[in-house]
Amino acid sequence: MTKRTVLITGGNRGIGLAIGKKFSREGDRVVLLDLPDQPSPEALSLIAESGGGYFSCDISVKSAVDSVIASIFNQFGFIDVAVNNAGILRWRSFLETTEEDFDCTFNVNVKGLYLVTQPIVREMVERREGAIINIASMGGKWGSTLQSAYCASKAAVIELTKVMAMELGPYNIRANSLCPGIIKSEIGKDSPRPADCWLDKTPLGRLGQPEDVADVAYFLASKDARYMTGQAVNVTGGMIMY
Repeated sequence: MTKRTVLITGGNRGIGLAIGKKFSREGDRVVLLDLPDQPSPEALSLIAESGGGYFSCDISVKSAVDSVIASIFNQFGFIDVAVNNAGILRWRSFLETTEEDFDCTFNVNVKGLYLVTQPIVREMVERREGAIINIASMGGKWGSTLQSAYCASKAAVIELTKVMAMELGPYNIRANSLCPGIIKSEIGKDSPRPADCWLDKTPLGRLGQPEDVADVAYFLASKDARYMTGQAVNVTGGMIMY
C-alpha cells in the first residue's frame, strides 16, 4: 500500500496514540494534533518512526484550526485519512451539568470535529479520495447516567458522520464512526464507577484496550472497507449489538 498521511486528533495518548501506532506499523505517515505544547515521549517516538509531525491546537477555535491545517498541508501536501479522536467527558448528573459543561463538551466533541474535517475534506474532494473516521462512543447509542452532555455529543457525532457519508460519497470519500465501549484509557480515569462493574455486560468477559479500537480504525481506513460508509461500528465486546 502506498504510504499515506494520516491525521489523528487527540493523538498524544490513549486511544488516539494507539491508533497512531497502528497506522505507523503499517507504513503510514502519522500526524498528531493535540493540546499539549510538548508531546509525550511515546508520541515523539511515533512521529519520528513514521516521518510525521506533531501540532498543538485547541480544535474548538476556528482560527487556530485553520492555521494548523494549512501548516500540515504545506508540510505534507495532503491528508489521506482523518481520524477525529479528540474528546472530553465530564462526569455530571443531568441536574448538575452546567452551561459551561455542555458548551465545552460540544465545542470539542462536535464543533472541533467539524472545524478540523471541513478544510481537509475540501482538499479530498479535489483528489476524489479520502477516508474520515470519527470516534463516537457506545454512549452515543446507549445513554448512561452522569454523561448527559457527553452522550448527547457522541450521538451528534454519529449523525454528523452519516450526513458526511451521504454528501461525500459521490467524491469517493468514505466517512464512518467508531463506537468504543468501556476502554481502559485516559478518558475514563475519573469515572465514579469502577471499570470492572461493566464486566458482566460483555459476552467476551473483558474490558477493551486502546489497541482494540485502533485495529478497527485501521480497517475502516483500508481498501478492505471500500464499500463501507455511514456506519457506526461498535467496538464494545458485545455490550451493545445494534
